[in-house]
Amino acid sequence: MSKPAGGTGVAIRKRSRVPGVMITQYVEELPPGFTTPDFIRKPIALTIQEGKLAFFKAVVNGNPVPEVSWGRNKGDLSNPTKYISRYDEKNEEYILEIPNVDSDQADTYKCIVINPFGRAICTAALNVIEVGFKKREPAPKSDPEEFRKMLKKTVVKRKHKQTKDGEIDPRFWEVLLSAAKKDYERICQEYGVTDFRWMLRKLNQKKKEREAEQLKYVEKIHSVKQIEVKTDGTAEFELDMKLKDPSSKILLYKDGEMLDYGDGTDDATKHNMQKFGETYLFSIRDVGPEDAGLYQVDVEEANMFSTSLTLPDVEFNDMLKKTKVVEGQDAMFECALSDPVPQITWCANDISVEHGDKYDITVSEDKQVHKLTVKNCTKDDNGVYTAIVGLRSSRGTLVVEDDPNGCGKGADELARRLAEEKDRLQREKDEAARRAQAEKDEAARKAQAERDEAARRAAEQDKEARKAQAKRDEAVRKAQAERDEAARKAQEVHDEAARRAQAEKDEAARKAQEAQDEVARRAQAARDEAARKAQEEQDEAARRAQAEKDEAARKAQEEQDEAARRAQAEKDEAARKAQEEQDEAARRAKAEKDEAARKAQEEQDEAARRAKAEKDEAARKAQEEQDEAARRAKAEKDEAARKAQEEQDEAARRAKAEKDEAARKAQEEQDEAARRAKAEKDEAARKAQEEQDEAARRAKAEKDEAARKAQEEQDEAARRAKAEKDEAARKAKAEQEAAERMAAMAAGKGGGQNGSDGDGTGKNRKGGDGTLRDGKGDGFDLDGTGGDKSGDMAKKRVRVGELVPNSIIDHGVHFLNGLSDTAANIGESAELSCKINSEDKTGLWYKDGKKLESKDGFTVVKDGAHHKLIINDCQERDAGKYKFEVEGRKSEATLIVQDPPKIDADTLSKFSEPVIVKAGENASFKLPFSGKEPIKIQWFKEDEELLQGHSVKIEKSSAHTRLLLTKCQRKDTGEIKIKIKNEFATVEATSKLIVLDRPTPPQGPVETVESSLSAIEFKWRPPKDDGGCPLTNYNLERQQLGRNTWSKIGDIPGQPTYRDSNIDCGRKYCYRIRAKNSEGFSDVMTTNDIAAGTLAFPGSPSPPKIVSAFKDCINCAWLPPSSTGGGSIIGYNLEKRKKGSNVWSQVNPKDDPIRDKKYAVKDVIEGAEYEFRVCAINTCGPGEPSGPSECAIARDPKKPPGKVKDLKITGSSYTSLSLSWTKPTEVKGEEDDAKGYFVEIRHADQLEWSRYNSNAVIQTSFTVVGLKSMAMYWVRVIATNEGGEGLPQSFDNYIIAMPPPVKPKFTDKKMKSFMVVKAGNTVRVSVSFEASPLPDIMWLKDGVPVAKHVTITNFEKGSQLFIYTSELSDTGIYMVNVKNMVGQDTFAIEIRVTDDPKPPGPVELEQNVHGTVTLSWTPSPDEKRDNHLHYMVMKRDSVKQTWCTVVDRLFNNKFTVINILPGREYNFRVFAKNDIGLSEPSVSPVWGTTKQREKFTYNMPVSRTLDFQAPPKFIVSLKLHTAPPGYECYMSCAATGNPTPHITWYHNNVSLNTNPNYYITNVCGVCSLLILKVGPKDMGEYTVVAESPLGHDECSTKLIVKE
Repeated sequence: MSKPAGGTGVAIRKRSRVPGVMITQYVEELPPGFTTPDFIRKPIALTIQEGKLAFFKAVVNGNPVPEVSWGRNKGDLSNPTKYISRYDEKNEEYILEIPNVDSDQADTYKCIVINPFGRAICTAALNVIEVGFKKREPAPKSDPEEFRKMLKKTVVKRKHKQTKDGEIDPRFWEVLLSAAKKDYERICQEYGVTDFRWMLRKLNQKKKEREAEQLKYVEKIHSVKQIEVKTDGTAEFELDMKLKDPSSKILLYKDGEMLDYGDGTDDATKHNMQKFGETYLFSIRDVGPEDAGLYQVDVEEANMFSTSLTLPDVEFNDMLKKTKVVEGQDAMFECALSDPVPQITWCANDISVEHGDKYDITVSEDKQVHKLTVKNCTKDDNGVYTAIVGLRSSRGTLVVEDDPNGCGKGADELARRLAEEKDRLQREKDEAARRAQAEKDEAARKAQAERDEAARRAAEQDKEARKAQAKRDEAVRKAQAERDEAARKAQEVHDEAARRAQAEKDEAARKAQEAQDEVARRAQAARDEAARKAQEEQDEAARRAQAEKDEAARKAQEEQDEAARRAQAEKDEAARKAQEEQDEAARRAKAEKDEAARKAQEEQDEAARRAKAEKDEAARKAQEEQDEAARRAKAEKDEAARKAQEEQDEAARRAKAEKDEAARKAQEEQDEAARRAKAEKDEAARKAQEEQDEAARRAKAEKDEAARKAQEEQDEAARRAKAEKDEAARKAKAEQEAAERMAAMAAGKGGGQNGSDGDGTGKNRKGGDGTLRDGKGDGFDLDGTGGDKSGDMAKKRVRVGELVPNSIIDHGVHFLNGLSDTAANIGESAELSCKINSEDKTGLWYKDGKKLESKDGFTVVKDGAHHKLIINDCQERDAGKYKFEVEGRKSEATLIVQDPPKIDADTLSKFSEPVIVKAGENASFKLPFSGKEPIKIQWFKEDEELLQGHSVKIEKSSAHTRLLLTKCQRKDTGEIKIKIKNEFATVEATSKLIVLDRPTPPQGPVETVESSLSAIEFKWRPPKDDGGCPLTNYNLERQQLGRNTWSKIGDIPGQPTYRDSNIDCGRKYCYRIRAKNSEGFSDVMTTNDIAAGTLAFPGSPSPPKIVSAFKDCINCAWLPPSSTGGGSIIGYNLEKRKKGSNVWSQVNPKDDPIRDKKYAVKDVIEGAEYEFRVCAINTCGPGEPSGPSECAIARDPKKPPGKVKDLKITGSSYTSLSLSWTKPTEVKGEEDDAKGYFVEIRHADQLEWSRYNSNAVIQTSFTVVGLKSMAMYWVRVIATNEGGEGLPQSFDNYIIAMPPPVKPKFTDKKMKSFMVVKAGNTVRVSVSFEASPLPDIMWLKDGVPVAKHVTITNFEKGSQLFIYTSELSDTGIYMVNVKNMVGQDTFAIEIRVTDDPKPPGPVELEQNVHGTVTLSWTPSPDEKRDNHLHYMVMKRDSVKQTWCTVVDRLFNNKFTVINILPGREYNFRVFAKNDIGLSEPSVSPVWGTTKQREKFTYNMPVSRTLDFQAPPKFIVSLKLHTAPPGYECYMSCAATGNPTPHITWYHNNVSLNTNPNYYITNVCGVCSLLILKVGPKDMGEYTVVAESPLGHDECSTKLIVKE
């Protein structure tokens, strides 16, 4: 594997353009031309069925070429049989194959790509769908804690309906049902829903359905909050709900998978739920990418709330910054993201905020820039503000400073703060109360849980007791069942008799009731008729009374209105003249009005009294008639009821007698059956008790015997073990003593007393056999010398025997191959084998501690060192733990006896035979089987599972299953398959269901083959479905057009064609056709009308084709006409003519038409050019001739042309190539003239030529288009003529698809060489050039490659440099180099990134020379880093009061201003200035002294008071108006006056100001009157009067209403 660049220690993480890929760069700067590895196409997640082939594919790039490896999270890929990694060179793909995938291989797989400059990694999930049951693992052998770890977590998943293409994901509705209305549009965009009206209708319907489901378990749900990621890395959502049953289960799902959750007390729990009163708070700790998904809260089976947690994988390009504002202003936080996100979470002091009055949240159009505006900031808004998106967050601090212009907030501010503090204390109090209540509820819940646990333990004890009782009750139950069966039969007899009696009684009662109801119906009809007439008379009287009343009221109202109008007119007139007369008129008007009202009321009351009297009289008469009719009806009803009751009683008496007799007999039979059943039950119970006691006795005896044998074997084994142990200890002691003795002997042979310091080997650098007194010895050192330096000089001895005695001891028997777990099916044989290191030893076999021998189905085999135990005919009792023991050594294994489903071969063969039934009959499939329960049985028809239903009945038992399909139809025909599976295996069997039925009708269209004077022949298509059995024939009927009867033609053989020769010329016929099989006739297919005997000639054939031409013969061929004219074609006439002639001559004899569709014309002249045409002939005669053929010359075939000449390229581009050539030279007798040309191309990597033009071109030039850019092609041209194709002419070398080479050159003459950008803004520099071939483009900044944050985009004719957010460090000279094989060109641009300049320091003034002032100031802080910074000085004196520039582009910090006049005050401002603009000014102190002036006195003139009062006056008068009836009329005039006059309108001297029929306005002296609908009563004189204390004025006009 490639290693990182040595010695860098750099790990820069960056994102790939491929989502989900993370790249780590090992170097700070990549060398030119080298890149980090990356994915072009990454592996995708895969969901596959168990047993299939799974594979992941990846396409990568990088320079140098990276190495690719694969891995997985939970395991390795070292097994070459399970994981195959290879490289596909053709498609450049790296592939990981997983054949025969298993559920254990479900995991997250990683693809790692590495080269020396970096590493790229991406992941893909493999989900495996399990099929059938899995084999059970052996039971754990260790303690229960290990067993608990082996238990698999039970995952409960909610079923989600599979969606088809075009359907909406069901999760869309689950999210939308719990979302706020403001989020509807965003959710619809995410799921691709565009029809909002349909969505809202569907949503309302689903809300009603969900509310109905929720009401089953909760009383109300409110205050739901969507899931949010908090600043501490947790995600929370909550809802308030009141449960109807507090013990209802609350379930939490994620993507349909049920989650376990805690109560929030354990910090290690991932998911938690806390309850505070009616509030349920769900939280997710340590949120990671795997926590994204759809979360749902269910109560029992009803969904309460759904929320989606999305964690977009984005980063912050711009983080939040610290913000300072003055109290009362708005503060804004802004962040920029790397990818678009429609919505993020904003938090203020770790509390989420939403868009509202206080906070304004906005998002840019590209969804990458998010802003939070805090409005009207106060001290309470101080704190940390956080933007959270996915798993990333950005923080910014808000500091609110005091307003320097404010002097306190006053009483209102103090009151507001006190109210806020009071609200905060109240919230804290409520929160404490809520938490206390929650703790109380939690304690109650825990106590309830403890009580439930105690109840569960008691229930388990009761369950054990019930199991024991159930065994004793089983025998009693069987006897009781038999007795109940006998009683049931007796009861059925009794019930049948009672039913018949009751039926007769009910029939009699029904007839009596019908008679009674008929009488009552007639009486009721008579009463209703009388009441209806009375009601009509009553309504008529009331109507007349009401009409009289309304007429009187109307007259009174008219008189009242007239009196009121007159009174109003008199009142207004009197008011205008004098107030006293007005009061008198009002009094008289009121008196007259009261008198009129009194009279009207008296008349109204008199009319109402008369109407009431007439109404009462009519009601009384109607009531008397109704009572009389009711009395007569009641008498008739009572008489009928009495007779019916007598008949009913008689029938009931007879039925009761019959019922009692039947009940007596049934009771006797029931008692007899009960007696017999009781006796049988007692006998069965006695026998069962005896058998149970006998079985218990035998079981106890067997148990005691087994215990005795086990104890004996255990004692024997202990004795043997003790003996073996003693023998081993004895041997070990003896061997130890021998070893010590041998060691002592060896020590004596060594140095003895003087050489005891040696070890006999010389390895301790001491002599082994010599003395140390003189430093000499014969021992050997490590290097072969003696223990001292004089060893070489001494005489060496030859050693005899072993230096160290061999003390290795044989430790006895041990296993070379131990036992291994084995599985076998019931009825098969199983073999357990092992191998030890000795062939002489014999061991013992044990099963579950019991010794085994070669009997009872066991065979013990010893073959040298191999020991085998063979279990013949395995049964369930043989399953267990087997042990082989030899001399204290043991090996154990488990035998698992499987009982998979089995189907007998004969039964399977019989089941496979098709089941044939007729339509409407039932089809039955029965299949016996065997196998261990539980067994799952599934029936399928055409791979679709059959479920129990109306027409499908499935019977299941432990030994067989049966499928019954009732009332089968033809569409039920198909394959029937059954799957039987248990925990061991799955078996399948297949059969076929054939339902026989009548065939479907024959298919059209009906094609008329012949319609001549002698016959009609037509054909049709067979039926689409033959009904399951072959068609025998067709049945035809015929009808002549104009007649009503059908004549039978009869049955014809099974060919779909018929020829009818029994016809009349000129008639039309219609036929009915039915198909027939063994089940009957199909429905009828009726043909269209077919005419017979009409004179119809055939159509014209296609123009003849010239097959070949010779000097004495021309061969022609043609196709038949599309229309035969209703008859069959009997031949053709062929005609010819010379080119340029108009005379056609027939080739074939006139009475001998050509039968075939080809002909050889021999009557030709060599060298002449001919054209041919042909006409078809049917029974009616010849038809129209065809068009002329191509010209053919009577001569022998031509020779192919030669090669083209001067083949060359005239033009090229990246996608096209232009060619030209010269036609080949004609060589007589060898190469003829060329008539056209073909162009063929071949890619350099391919071997086959492809012809570009399908038709030969005549021109000697051609352009090939559609080529790949910069690809290499071979090109050739082939000449062709009538004699064939000539030899190809090609280029000597391949041709590259590219335009002619062009040296790079910049084409935009207006490119700027200098650019100024404000810091933080975007920088975009685009250049345009022309070059061929495509050049290499490199951007440099100040001679080095550009930084990472600079984005370079290259295209065919240009390049662009882009900086999203510029910084001051981006200032420099940027150079772009465009280079190809022809040459290169360079363009440079200076980019200056700067910011608004900071102002200079304080300005000091000094006068060195009279009439001048010297200004000096501290430099601006930006002067050191901006060499373009300069200063500008402005002044203003006390006379001109305007600022003028004194000096600009000043690069020092001092300047002397001249022309300073005495007696004037001067102000100076100094600005710092750069390429962006001016800074804030630095203001100097005031310079100069104020000149003393003499006192000037001015006498103000005395002002006079003007009187603006004026009497009323009309400045615009009314005009004459003429209007038709029904139209509007608008009058207006204008009046002035001070004070504003009062305006009054009059019509015929009657005031209109209070009349609602007129709309009167007075706006700024413009007076207007609007009559909405002009009538005759509006005709007359209209006057406007303007009045004020200074006088009055008036103007008048007339309104004329046209008739």
